[in-house]
Amino acid sequence: MLRKTKPLEDDFAVFHTLVGPNATIEGRIKFSDGIRIDGHVVGDIEVEREAVGSIAVGPGGEVRGNITAHRVLIAGAVFGNIHALEMAHLLSTARITGDISYVKLSICSGAVINGALCELAEGERTTEGPRKLIRLADKTHDNASTPGSPD
Repeated sequence: MLRKTKPLEDDFAVFHTLVGPNATIEGRIKFSDGIRIDGHVVGDIEVEREAVGSIAVGPGGEVRGNITAHRVLIAGAVFGNIHALEMAHLLSTARITGDISYVKLSICSGAVINGALCELAEGERTTEGPRKLIRLADKTHDNASTPGSPD
């Protein structure tokens, strides 16, 4: 028997704060519910300590700063680190320059990431961020030298 599952974007459907496409905000933003960025933000965006909040960066949105939230949906550009306490979902139009720490991660074909990925361990699921990021090259590179390759 097949079950219908709700689309992933339904988890990001309610936003109490919207930064519109013609808006630019400079400075640190703290939120407690949901925030959607369709404009430009220069500064860090983070969920309040005791809150469970989601952030979405729309296709035309741009964030130049770090993001900390429980659920993170990126369709635009982020120049900074992303700390997803629950899940990070990167759509095909996402452009990330920075490290991503996450509990669950979904990456659509076409998304571009210039940084490291780090799965959060149980003790690291806080707004403080991970203690150690592992570069993708460290996970996929074989340290043993192969014949004919430089050491």
